[in-house]
Amino acid sequence: MLQFTVPPRDRYRGAVRWVLCLWLWACSPGIVHAEDVSDTNSYPLSSVDTSSPRATLHSFIDFMNRSYADGYMVVRAYLASPRLFPTSEEMATIRLGQNMLRLAERALDFSSLPPATVTQSAHRLTMQLKEVLDRIPIPPLEAVPDAAAMANAEFKRWTLPGTEIRITRIDTGIRAGEYLFGPETVTRIPEFYQRIEHLPYKPGSSEGLYGLAAYSPTGVALALEPWVPPRWFLALPQWALSPFLEQPLWRWVGIAVVLGIALMFFQLSYRLRRRWRHNGGRGANLGSLLRPITLMLVTPTAAVILDEVFKVSGVVGKTLTLSLWTLFFVGATWLVWVLGSAIAEGVIAIERLRTSSIDSQLIRLGLRLLTIIAAIAILIVGADQIGLPAYSVVAGLGVGGLAVALAGQQTLANLLGSVIIMLEKPFSIGQWIKVDGVEGTVEDVGFRSTRIRTFHDSLVTIPSSQLVSSTIDNFDRRHRREIKTVLGLTYDTPPDKLEAFVLAVRELLAANPDVRKDNIQVAFYDFGPSSLDILVKCLLRAPDRLAELAERERIMLAILNLAEAQGVRFAFPTQTLHVESLPCKEHLTPPA
Repeated sequence: MLQFTVPPRDRYRGAVRWVLCLWLWACSPGIVHAEDVSDTNSYPLSSVDTSSPRATLHSFIDFMNRSYADGYMVVRAYLASPRLFPTSEEMATIRLGQNMLRLAERALDFSSLPPATVTQSAHRLTMQLKEVLDRIPIPPLEAVPDAAAMANAEFKRWTLPGTEIRITRIDTGIRAGEYLFGPETVTRIPEFYQRIEHLPYKPGSSEGLYGLAAYSPTGVALALEPWVPPRWFLALPQWALSPFLEQPLWRWVGIAVVLGIALMFFQLSYRLRRRWRHNGGRGANLGSLLRPITLMLVTPTAAVILDEVFKVSGVVGKTLTLSLWTLFFVGATWLVWVLGSAIAEGVIAIERLRTSSIDSQLIRLGLRLLTIIAAIAILIVGADQIGLPAYSVVAGLGVGGLAVALAGQQTLANLLGSVIIMLEKPFSIGQWIKVDGVEGTVEDVGFRSTRIRTFHDSLVTIPSSQLVSSTIDNFDRRHRREIKTVLGLTYDTPPDKLEAFVLAVRELLAANPDVRKDNIQVAFYDFGPSSLDILVKCLLRAPDRLAELAERERIMLAILNLAEAQGVRFAFPTQTLHVESLPCKEHLTPPA
């Protein structure tokens, strides 16, 4: 564990070092003021030279040394003055030193680190690499291969003699052809630093700056510099700098405060959601979006503060950063999922559709599929950001999807069947259909099955895959509804009355505006067992079953009135039994 002390008798000397870390660590573009950056025109287009191992090593050391040198004199001048705040020129010089540090970071290949932790790790790893190079022997630059030497070399890498620190050529990506400290070297920099931190510095090195920068509140001082004098953050007591799990105690207090405030905001959103949901109306829909939105706003803010302001590093910093960004992508997925449902219900409400109609279900299904695709995309991006290979995630999703498809073939078949039903719309909610011997009213069309309420008031559930492969008879889709009956008149009806009655019934139907005129069938049809049968058949226009029954009743009552007016009678079902006479009794008596 790294230990350092600041002697009380030389407080200003310690303050100089502490403030030096002020510009050294806080390198986030989000904290740098635009007006300060514009003053750093001494090196407007400076760039690290990575054309060869020699150029990379020289550029890295040069930019780091210039970064230290630019800030040291400014810090001394600021602390020697009676001013509470540094001047704009001093801050511009400090920003210039920060730019030098950022340029030095470009000599390292951070591709092996999770993208979400690169910003948090780049400063620390760059500083640790400088600490390592300040303590170990480095060959003269003439001994390090240049571009010409590497052009003829078999292996496009160079290893610092006596170490495992390698400068390797990048073969892919936007930095292909450059020589950088390789990914394996970058990953092992903390290990190299632990192995050499007990060694003395070489002459001319910047002694102890990493130790001070790792434990001082420089990020807080720079973040609050426009409002709070940086001096006030440089006089922390020694106990506040005592490390625990590589973090000073003041930083643990900052972590607790930031996470506590984040939790407070999330708890507030939970209470607001409950209140809006209780009140109902549009507030209920907004309440469902409040928690994921709060999670998406709070977690990255907390991650940036812990990373850029409090400079939480090491295992603790990596764990907190990855955890917070994981929660951010979980919140984004949650928001997309909830937002899809809210949009679907909003469209249904605007179009004034029945919530249980097929159109409503189709809208819900379509938006749900879109939200699933968006959620998968967010999870893939999130996995890549926290260090899980995106291609592995995609491959895993593909293998997992294939396994799910094989294990749930029937479920997928039912889902596809529901989609077909919703698109083709062979029936709608409330319509009277008959399928596979089941007859009744459609009560619900779901993503897996359709429920039919029979005329016996029982509920039949039919899987959608079975429904789409069956013959569906939709009675409510009829343009006309058939009325067919047989009128039985008594056998004693005279032929002239029979003929007149048939003609009157035909005229009765023809006069009805809801009866199709070209398909009226009224005729003396058959000699029935107990009646003279008259066939009455026509097509009636009626929007639904209730209207059909009402019009049928009206027609039947009109026929009854017509029969009474013409003096014809309807026959009762009768049957005549003829019994032949039995032989005489004497013929049955046996002779004596």
